[in-house]
Amino acid sequence: MSVARIWAFIERLVLAALVGLFAAMVVACTAQVIWRYLFNDPLVWSEELARYLFIWISYISAWVAWKNRSHIALDAVTYLNSPAMNAWTGRAVEVLVLGYCLYTLLASFQIVGITHSQPSAVLELPMSIVYAGYSAMALLIAGDILIGWLSGARGDAAPKALASEL
Repeated sequence: MSVARIWAFIERLVLAALVGLFAAMVVACTAQVIWRYLFNDPLVWSEELARYLFIWISYISAWVAWKNRSHIALDAVTYLNSPAMNAWTGRAVEVLVLGYCLYTLLASFQIVGITHSQPSAVLELPMSIVYAGYSAMALLIAGDILIGWLSGARGDAAPKALASEL
């Protein structure tokens, strides 16, 4: 089994997890509204759970945006209308993003380690679970770049829609 196929499987798992996180957040928010207005007894845990789920959803969605080259800053270089320049700037963007992800990943591991023994206010979850969302995003983005380089799947970092128009 190739590395690209393994990575594709990981991507599908993460996307399924993203759907699950979103569904769980909707359920937590809906439960809060029902308990608050129907039973006049607000849940104490639902707001914190929804907040932490939203944090993870935001980080994983940032990876999805990177994967699809949908970040607003990434399409600025495609307006040069030069395929060679687009390929060069796309690779430069990938190198910068990879460097940033790897650097901040090391820092995030330290934060996760420090906060592992700190419980959240209501759910008493280790705060490292919340902060690990950033680490997951950085790993996914770095993995996308590296696997793209190894498999030759990415020629540049131009958004697909704009690249096809050029």
